[in-house]
Amino acid sequence: MKSRLFLVTFLLVLWGGVTFGQGRGTEKKITASFSGIPLSEAIGTIEKTSGYTFFYDVKKTDLTQKVSLLARNMPVAEAIGRMLKTTNLGFEIANMQVVLFLKEKKPAAPQSKEIDVTGKVTDHEGNPLVGVTVVTETGNRGTTTGNDGRFFIRVPQGAYLIVSYLGYENQALKAVPDMSVTLKEDSKSMEAVVVVGYGTQKKANLLGAVSQVTSEELKDRPVSSLGKALQGVIPNLNITYGSGLPGAETNLNIRGVASINGSGAPLVLIDGIEGNIDRVNPNDVESVSVLKDAASAAIYGARAGFGVILITTKNNADGKMRINYSGRFSVSAPTACTDFITTGYDAAVLADEFNKSYNGSPYTRYDGEDFRQLYQRRNDRTENPDRPWVVQKNGKYMYYANFNWYDYLFDYTQPTWDHDLSISGGNEKFNYLVSGNHYTKEGLYAQNTDKYTTNNLNMKFGGKVKPWLSINGAARLFHSNYRSPGYDFEDGGNIPNYTFHAMPFITPYNPDGSSVYTTEVTGSAPADGMAAAVAQGRAFSQLKQTQYTTTIGGVITPLEGWSIVGTFSYKRYQREKTFRSANISYSDAYGEMKTATTGFFSDKLRENSAVEEHYTYDLYTTYEHSINRHNFKVLAGMNHEAYRYKLIYGAKSSLQSDYLNDLNLGTGVAEASGGQSRWALLGFFGRGTYDFAGKYLAEVNFRWDGSSRFPKHDRWGFFPSVALGWRISEENFMEPLRKVIDNVKLRASVGSLGNQAIADSYPYIQSLSPSLSTSYLMNGNKIYITSLGAPQSGDLTWETIITKNLGLDLGFFGNRLTATADFYIRDTKDMLIPGKELPGVYGMASPNMNAGDLRTRGYEITLGWQDSFSLCRKPFSYNVNFTLADSKAKITKFDNPTNSLRTYIVGRDVGEIWGYHIEGLFRTDAEAAGRKVDQSFVNPNIYNEAVGAYRGLQAGDLIYADLDDSGEVDYGDYTSDDPGDLRVIGNSRPRYHYSINAGFSWYGFDFSVFFQGIGRQHIYPGANNMLFWGPYARPYSSFIPTTFLTDVWTEDTPDAYYPKARGYAAQGSRSLAQINDRYLQNLAYCRLKNLTFGYTLPSSLTSKVGIERIRVYFSGDNLFTWTKLKSDYLDPEQMTSDANGRVYPFSKTYSFGVDISF
Repeated sequence: MKSRLFLVTFLLVLWGGVTFGQGRGTEKKITASFSGIPLSEAIGTIEKTSGYTFFYDVKKTDLTQKVSLLARNMPVAEAIGRMLKTTNLGFEIANMQVVLFLKEKKPAAPQSKEIDVTGKVTDHEGNPLVGVTVVTETGNRGTTTGNDGRFFIRVPQGAYLIVSYLGYENQALKAVPDMSVTLKEDSKSMEAVVVVGYGTQKKANLLGAVSQVTSEELKDRPVSSLGKALQGVIPNLNITYGSGLPGAETNLNIRGVASINGSGAPLVLIDGIEGNIDRVNPNDVESVSVLKDAASAAIYGARAGFGVILITTKNNADGKMRINYSGRFSVSAPTACTDFITTGYDAAVLADEFNKSYNGSPYTRYDGEDFRQLYQRRNDRTENPDRPWVVQKNGKYMYYANFNWYDYLFDYTQPTWDHDLSISGGNEKFNYLVSGNHYTKEGLYAQNTDKYTTNNLNMKFGGKVKPWLSINGAARLFHSNYRSPGYDFEDGGNIPNYTFHAMPFITPYNPDGSSVYTTEVTGSAPADGMAAAVAQGRAFSQLKQTQYTTTIGGVITPLEGWSIVGTFSYKRYQREKTFRSANISYSDAYGEMKTATTGFFSDKLRENSAVEEHYTYDLYTTYEHSINRHNFKVLAGMNHEAYRYKLIYGAKSSLQSDYLNDLNLGTGVAEASGGQSRWALLGFFGRGTYDFAGKYLAEVNFRWDGSSRFPKHDRWGFFPSVALGWRISEENFMEPLRKVIDNVKLRASVGSLGNQAIADSYPYIQSLSPSLSTSYLMNGNKIYITSLGAPQSGDLTWETIITKNLGLDLGFFGNRLTATADFYIRDTKDMLIPGKELPGVYGMASPNMNAGDLRTRGYEITLGWQDSFSLCRKPFSYNVNFTLADSKAKITKFDNPTNSLRTYIVGRDVGEIWGYHIEGLFRTDAEAAGRKVDQSFVNPNIYNEAVGAYRGLQAGDLIYADLDDSGEVDYGDYTSDDPGDLRVIGNSRPRYHYSINAGFSWYGFDFSVFFQGIGRQHIYPGANNMLFWGPYARPYSSFIPTTFLTDVWTEDTPDAYYPKARGYAAQGSRSLAQINDRYLQNLAYCRLKNLTFGYTLPSSLTSKVGIERIRVYFSGDNLFTWTKLKSDYLDPEQMTSDANGRVYPFSKTYSFGVDISF
């Protein structure tokens, strides 16, 4: 039904677009008015308002002749004809291109006679250009130049050739037998700008470590969030997701560890307003700039300690009328293997064996007859009426099933619909853009589907009130709604419970349709009862998020080169959370219904509402001036921000309805709480840039910030930066190499940033916490008592981050080959850490103090190649890009006098993992008994908990290395000075982030492929990682891989990966819970992150129905993954946030979509 709804919606939009196009005619119309201006200026005006491109012979066309035009909603051809009426020029229009020519040399009517054309293409210095595209104006014939710059093509007599080359201006020339073409460098390409703090800068003059991607680079990748579109694209912008949950938060990091406090997330600014990358429509984005070093980010001072991400949304600068629609439908599949044991007999035998190895008792209560019944059904993939899976025994239900719990609980199809529509228009004095997006995704819970929806609405306008005054405004609305059945999805959700007791020999329902909870088989509830809660649908959690942002601003230009900018913005974010836990009904005997009312299944409604308000005021002025070849630009301004937060929470139990959810329906004890906070920031900033002839470059930035989060005497911080650059390629001595080298720029910077991003809004004030006492009564009533919080340091101040950066930018072969490299050292000073330990009698934790330092070193490298040539007379454009980034952090100051391994140690790398070395597995019982090393410290389960034949070291158990020759395996004093047998065996920080992006376009087809991954990241599987440990974690693990037993040690498999079967060995301090190098996992992976293939219909067809462009495409995300993780059942990203891997699974996605432009 939903797929049909999507199809009907698409057809209606398409029909409406066709009707609109037919109503207005097939030829574009323009409005323009000018009198007696040069032809060159008139061409620029028409190009800007119409979208058409002019071609002409620069040697023979007089661009200085004066022309006039008064056109109001006039067809383009008629307008151009009127404009050229007083000139000696004629014109022809084809495919949005206007070719000008001398009237007396107007091409003759098409005829069959053809001519052979040979020619040579050079730059302005006479150097031959290789790979230049030469095509006819109709585009049906083409070629490229060879190594000597020469080309040959046969064309109809009188035809015009369009000569194009990356980095140079296109030329349209009449074809003659012998041609000599000189191309001029494209000034637009040379003047490309990058968005930086409070403005833009020429890319050629950029000195900071700034990476930028534009909408052109992101447009062909259909994704649900901007974070997913950026993952792996920008070097050292590290993006991860804690789970595959619909709407999962994007975790951002720039250049690795910046501080051991807080999240380390960068400042995200959306059109200058602090925002959330997950609440912006990817289709609205024009560009994303990432400011990585102090030179580029210092202008944001206290907020830029972890870097800055500047997101600029689209506007309609040229005033052209446009309508764009994008629609996409997607389905999903798992990224990891889901082939689990579903044979009840095998699962029962396995669970019993592992449980007996732990305490001598089986897990199940099956007797010999029960196992015989299970065995008889062993090959029944579906239930045989002659051998039912559920029977009655002694008045109770008994289960002999081969049930596939995984397929019952999960449906990976997850259909998704995404619709995006934008409308823009205006004129020379006013322009507007309105865009909207609706996104719907169904989740993977099969019995009661979770669902996520988002809606985005974006409106922008700009107007020129006076020649010296312009105004602009914007409003954005974001709303999302996620509803999930069962347990609170923000507290782990259903999946951790699903991994317990959902054994194949038990079914989730009885023959009468009632749910299964307690059973005679195990005494435990399958999936801890959560499967029943999800199926019955009364328990749920729901999160609604609404954000409204509005901005108004203006620009005054009193003099040429001088502008004054002022903006005000207001943002309101509301988060509404509801969690209903409910009773479940079940049966363990025919005709007897029971109710579970405790724990997860108590009847209770919890609601909370949090509101954040953010006010931002910006006022700054910019002045730029040039004297001869000396270019100056200065900026100065102020910024003020105020933030308010308020939370209200309420709860009530024993509701009078199973399906109505309102606190007034509760009859039990009421709960209420809340909280609020506020902070403010005031900053003054400035920037000065200088360059001499674009060759020698200098830049200074500063910010002076005051934050209410610190005491008055330590409230202000000054954060300066300085950067220098040298464009070596502009020097005269580089002249002999200009045929090969286009750009060599060396840059260096140093600067400081602040960090006020600490969790507490009042960290220097000791807190008082009132609470209702449960231990004391006064006059027969409970009383409120007030507790004093931990002491606070009175001299808290900023963390200061000092960054040194050295960068190199290179361009070769007409900038077809480009390279960028940055190397940096970042020192974080005065980190907030616990101070000196207080005497025990004081009864309080140590206060936080500015007493820790950290140093991070790293690099990032980008290589790119882009080119084009003629294939079957059609231009073939292609590109390949590679990025590599790495960082490493070390503690340089920390108060840990004993060098305890429980916290940070001076001189040690952040993320170090200490563990034991495993020499292998004991081959025989005699070898285990004869070993003189005591392993009881690391094997308490084997020495103390196991019973009978399972007690003591045996063949198949782990051999721990006694590295310190002490005769026993232990961790000494658990310090770096005396670690016993512990050694550094890995590091939990991700290393060597890389990506490879390649694509081509030809004849309307486009193709792109994107690989992304990391080179190393270690993690030790958690105690409840059942997908890795299986019954070693818990004998009743729900999902056991079908290949698991082949990896378990037996006498027949002495070289198996896992040791002898011992239940719960991964729990607590038992044998597999001891971190060791045998089971330490490397999460390194390479993922085919995206593959997209599209086709754009010929404009000669679409223009007939008034449609400018139609593109259809297929796109796949997360299609293949290669990893060093020793499990096919875990996604490597699944373990980065949870060592247990018990998170909402990641998915691969297949999308089919269409883009339509009117």
